[in-house]
Amino acid sequence: MDDYRAASLQGWSSVARDWARLTGRIDRQLRAAADWMIDALALEPGERVLELAGGPGTVSMIAARAVSPGGHVIYSDFAEPMVDAARERLQAEGAAGVEYRVIDAETIDLPDASVDAVACRMGYMLMADPAAALRESARVLAPGGRIALAVWSDPGSNPWAALPMQAVASQLGAPPAPADAPGLWALADEARLRGLLEDAGFQSIRIEKLDDAVEFESAEQWIEMTRRLAGPLKALLANLDDDTRGAIEAHMREAAKPYEPPDGRISMPEQMLAATARVSQRLA
Repeated sequence: MDDYRAASLQGWSSVARDWARLTGRIDRQLRAAADWMIDALALEPGERVLELAGGPGTVSMIAARAVSPGGHVIYSDFAEPMVDAARERLQAEGAAGVEYRVIDAETIDLPDASVDAVACRMGYMLMADPAAALRESARVLAPGGRIALAVWSDPGSNPWAALPMQAVASQLGAPPAPADAPGLWALADEARLRGLLEDAGFQSIRIEKLDDAVEFESAEQWIEMTRRLAGPLKALLANLDDDTRGAIEAHMREAAKPYEPPDGRISMPEQMLAATARVSQRLA
């Protein structure tokens, strides 16, 4: 797991600049998750919010508006370049009341019961130990505090991401990863997600599926976006020889054909699991 953590940190640090440049595209794809999470948290002025694995900072920006006046948002990510990019973006857009911190969600450097809400959009599934991260999330929440999160569901419902991974595995002869291994599909099982939330001490758990679609101007744009935005894949693809990388991209072009209408654009389904829960009203 230490090797995974190091590789993950390197991978996501390497794509931070591209995430900053392509924030509009990322936000369009993940808008349903952000809207659902903010609605579920029902934030009020004066509340304290922690965003984990914050990426482009969109959830923190929306949350900051919701808790104003008097509220406070801690944007965090474990990759410092991602934090730097989000700070630059949010400050340029006038987001007030936001603090920016490098935080590892598995060991959150905050006191017990120090925030009213925790948000994590597409983060827990990528963590080496999501159970530890959820326990930490529960620990820093005040009595009655809320969590809202989103993760990807199963590969079959997300061909935009599953097909590139299948192309790489096919070309390299790699065996499929265990179902519970860190990665896009690690929390796709609703029962596992619910169980982890329960084990962390959360109650009143609600989980919903969010169906949407992601569009690309062409198969070439899909390949380019995958190469630029997928932290774990960027380094792998960069280290392959030209022939192997070309074979993977050819595999992806062929796989895109069922999703390509006559105008050449690509429209692929995507599905997320969104969850919300509360910690108990602990007695003093």
